[in-house]
Amino acid sequence: MTKIISDNPSLLTSERKSNNKRLPGFFSSPVALIRVSSILIVLETAGHMTGYPWTSSHVPEETQLVHSMKAVDFLFFSERSSYWNLYSGWGLFIAVLLLTLAINLWFLSNLARLAPRQIGVITGMISTSLLACAYFSFRFFYLPSSLLLSATFVILLAATVRLRCR
Repeated sequence: MTKIISDNPSLLTSERKSNNKRLPGFFSSPVALIRVSSILIVLETAGHMTGYPWTSSHVPEETQLVHSMKAVDFLFFSERSSYWNLYSGWGLFIAVLLLTLAINLWFLSNLARLAPRQIGVITGMISTSLLACAYFSFRFFYLPSSLLLSATFVILLAATVRLRCR
């Protein structure tokens, strides 16, 4: 007659543990969530830069507007400038800020294991600012950017909750 139940209690315990224990997934780790957020911000930066110089020449009115922006000079903090310089310079400035944010998020993910609650505060602030950016992008720019920023907000918020609960 074969024995169905083992006499070894440690074997039963280890079997029970392996059946009940769920392995944490890659995306449940705050470190992974912060890194995914960093990658999404790099994608946002790439998307932003694909529009450079952020103009269209499909309609004559748009071309005329760009020429007007380049033609109108004025003094700005005692420097000669044009609306075009402010417009294109601001776009490049935003690209640098986005890339810097992505790099900072990547490095923050390394610190999440050492000081999870403190890093949770920082990711919470960044997450909140991404929500505002998602709204502004939806309101004033384009839906794809708004969706990408919204997804990044949700992922980073999940990382923040996990870090703050430690």
